[in-house]
Amino acid sequence: MNTHVVIPFIASVAYLGLLGVLLANRRWELQQRLFVAFIVVAFLYSFTDLFVRGDYLMDHKQLLAQIGICVAIWTVVQYHYFIRLFFSDRPVRIPFAYLFLVAAIGLCVAGLIPRETVVSEQGVTVHYGLPLVLLGTAVFVLLGIRDAVALFRSHRLAADAGERNQIAYLITTIVLFSVFMLLSFVPPFGSYPVAHIGNLLAACVLSYAVVAYRLLDIGVFMRRGLVMLLLYGGGVAVVLVALELARALFNVRFDMRTALSVIGIGIPVVLFLTHGVRDTLHRKIEEAFVGNRFEARRQLSEFIERIYDVPTLGQFGRQLVSLLARSTGARSVLLLLPNGDSGDFTTSFRYPSNGEGERQPALELKRESPVVSWLGREKQLLPVRYLSIMPEFQALWQAERDDIDAAQVEMFLPVAHRDEIVAILAASGKSGGKPYSVEELELMRIVTSRVAASMEKQYLYEQLQKQEQELTLLNRLAMVVTSSMDMQDTFNGFARELQKLIPLDYAAVALVDGDRVKLTAIYGTVIATDLAAMAHSLQGTATEWVMKNKAYLYQPDLQATTAFWPDNHYVREGIRSLIHVPLLARDAVIGTLMVASRESHVYGEEQVKLLDQVARQIAAPIENSMLYLRAEQRSRVDELTSLFNRRHFEERLKEEVARHARHDGAFSVLMIDLDAFKAYNDMYGHPSGDVLLKLVAQLVASAVRDSDQAFRYGGDEFAAILPRTSPEDAYIVAERVRVRVAKEMESRQSGVTCSIGLASYPADGVMPGELVTTADTALYYAKNTGGNRTYVSAKIFSETDELSTGKGNHRGSGLSAVYALAAAVDAKDHYTYGHSRKVNIYSVVLAEAVGLPSDEVSRISTSALLHDIGKIGVPDSILNKRGELDLEEWESIKSHPRLGANIVGNVHDLAPCVGNILYHHEKWDGTGYPEGLRGKSIPLGARILSIADAFAAMASARPYREALEDEQALERLRRGAGTQFDPELVEVFIHEVEAGLPRKDKVGRVPPIQASHD
Repeated sequence: MNTHVVIPFIASVAYLGLLGVLLANRRWELQQRLFVAFIVVAFLYSFTDLFVRGDYLMDHKQLLAQIGICVAIWTVVQYHYFIRLFFSDRPVRIPFAYLFLVAAIGLCVAGLIPRETVVSEQGVTVHYGLPLVLLGTAVFVLLGIRDAVALFRSHRLAADAGERNQIAYLITTIVLFSVFMLLSFVPPFGSYPVAHIGNLLAACVLSYAVVAYRLLDIGVFMRRGLVMLLLYGGGVAVVLVALELARALFNVRFDMRTALSVIGIGIPVVLFLTHGVRDTLHRKIEEAFVGNRFEARRQLSEFIERIYDVPTLGQFGRQLVSLLARSTGARSVLLLLPNGDSGDFTTSFRYPSNGEGERQPALELKRESPVVSWLGREKQLLPVRYLSIMPEFQALWQAERDDIDAAQVEMFLPVAHRDEIVAILAASGKSGGKPYSVEELELMRIVTSRVAASMEKQYLYEQLQKQEQELTLLNRLAMVVTSSMDMQDTFNGFARELQKLIPLDYAAVALVDGDRVKLTAIYGTVIATDLAAMAHSLQGTATEWVMKNKAYLYQPDLQATTAFWPDNHYVREGIRSLIHVPLLARDAVIGTLMVASRESHVYGEEQVKLLDQVARQIAAPIENSMLYLRAEQRSRVDELTSLFNRRHFEERLKEEVARHARHDGAFSVLMIDLDAFKAYNDMYGHPSGDVLLKLVAQLVASAVRDSDQAFRYGGDEFAAILPRTSPEDAYIVAERVRVRVAKEMESRQSGVTCSIGLASYPADGVMPGELVTTADTALYYAKNTGGNRTYVSAKIFSETDELSTGKGNHRGSGLSAVYALAAAVDAKDHYTYGHSRKVNIYSVVLAEAVGLPSDEVSRISTSALLHDIGKIGVPDSILNKRGELDLEEWESIKSHPRLGANIVGNVHDLAPCVGNILYHHEKWDGTGYPEGLRGKSIPLGARILSIADAFAAMASARPYREALEDEQALERLRRGAGTQFDPELVEVFIHEVEAGLPRKDKVGRVPPIQASHD
């Protein structure tokens, strides 16, 4: 026995073991029968060669060699019919391949093969000869190459990775057969049984491919086989070399006892020596064949080992998809987790993640989707191509199909634990379009099965944690929103709490009031100032859409798409993601909760649903806050004029005093009182008076600046606070108010004007009450000097000693009664209503034009207002008579100057006005009444009143004539100069009128102001 028989001997033993396994574990189907036939023939081939190369039957070596050659060709033919089942479905009618076996037998019988058999001390050497080479070439080309091409074609067309892997095993066996069989014909190897090495390796590979329930990937098999070959094959080679050296050097005969001794001692030694280098060798081979994916797989293995140490589901999911994608070469891997509310599976993690400005489609599978149902039932990999093949997927929604196509998913793999799907893994194709190998699919399957329990635990833990956080947040929010009735302060605290769970840069509450909407509370680092400053139209806004649909509206990227006109304002502020959530109170939308971010696509479905819960939680408190604010505002607002009332004026005045005291600033206060309103109210009734007050309130509110605030102080009095306003600037505002009121009242022929008193902090006082008193004093001075004018506080312009010394009670009942009486007389005559006001204006203009001092001008102004007060004793029938008056009636008219002087003379403060009132109907030529004074013996004030009275009368319509034009009235004054009027004063007056004296509308029959004019 020599060393050449060791390999055939080992091969024969191995074949017997394989045959036993096959007979014990396989059903006798065609594939198994053909494979058993191949194993039997392969065993015969090795067993026959054992006799050819051994020290047996030495005289029959040529015959044994011929038998071995025929059995070898039979082995190839039998292998051809076995692997044919994997690439052809057509049955074999005539087994033509057996003709090669017949040809070999014939050549052997003819003595053509082998050419010779040489027996020497080194062993048996068979020289095959040219006929066998030609026959072997024909077998190799017609069977080996043909079968390999067919298998390669099937491998390329196979869609299933398992099928491709099995075909790869068969291709591997063909390569092993071909290589080692061809080596038998190469002279250096012809003396050795190399063909049996290939035969044995092919048999082992085929046995594993046919017997194994789940095949290893061919790549894994080859790498492991290479490790085993290098370790144990190398060890066996070392043993054989040692035996050969022992025989050559020490003449050791190799018999069965020696062989068994060597095996018993050598193999344990080899195993012990190779064990130390196995791991290192395995790692090096893996690195060489797997390449850059080896490191990712090592990290994945470490991740699986320490999976329970991963602190959060987010870190868990990100690492899992990243390592799986890099370990398998997948272009992308998605991990879909169930939604806590709906149970739908949505993309929670993806690799590669979205880059900046990049938005990949998010995949979502409904809970009732056929894909989810199949994965839950089968618990195995689902290729996407099955969706177009299997009937049960015909019910798949088109939207889901489109999402799957958009995400470029190639397969789904369930992550299941205890028969429940914890998550779904979705993988796209590999880079370069290569199909997945069984190794890569098996890696995914093993990883998903290993992480399922831990993932379910972490998912449930974080779901409970999130629910606890949400409940805690809702409780805190409920406490915050009910802690104060100040909506802005409440909302600031609310938004800060909300920011702990939801990313936001901006938040607001948009409340609806009729067809208007206003951002009532605002929080954040960006503010849509142009929208926040005012209420805007509800039409064309997202709030309108939310009200109609009673559902939230999510705008994921405003820069990409704007659907409503306010969106442009938000884009300018840098807002990109914006959610509008309805605030529902008693099934009615009272507004929206707006939450926004500078980033696009920030908010997911869970965050939107949380915001919906939050909105429902805060809607009622916000409504209560609104009702409180409205009630509070109603208590501070005058119902008639809609201006703030006296209570709010006093509160705001205290606040302004405190604020300007801290900042060392100045502000001003206006006190506004209507002139002749009582007479108007008495004549036309309170409803018309209310309409006029509302109109005046609108005029005052529109005349002051946006930073100012107007109030109704009470009755026919108004007020205004002008923050950070000097007396000079406040005077401009006051004059604007006075002029607007005067013009509007003249246009309506109401005869009402306003007087304004102005006081400034701190020049006129540092206490609120002091400022009001000072402004009120200035107001009365304006009224006392004729009204329809603005006066600054007496502390700034002290124009009379009376106001500073306090002589006489300006608020006394006597003075007030006289002015009220004069207004009543003025209102008795419908044709001259407002006449005294006009006489007052013209008299003051003329008095100031001739250079009279201010106290004299004031006296003339007061006289003008009271010049007709004596008409209180003239019957209304005479005053309102449309025809000419008779002598008796004229005498009654002529009595009014003396009666008026008597009335005024009873009031101490008005005593200086008696002469002006008594003599204002005297004429320059002495033909007037009541005394017939002439020339300059008539008091100057009376002469001024005479001209002003005549011009105002001519410019007013009378029952017996129309109002005269200015030119006509002035011409009559010129004609009366030197006879009726002082000629010098007439020239001055005419000059003032022609220079632009402000004309007032002519006074005719004055109707009351109707509500339609409001």
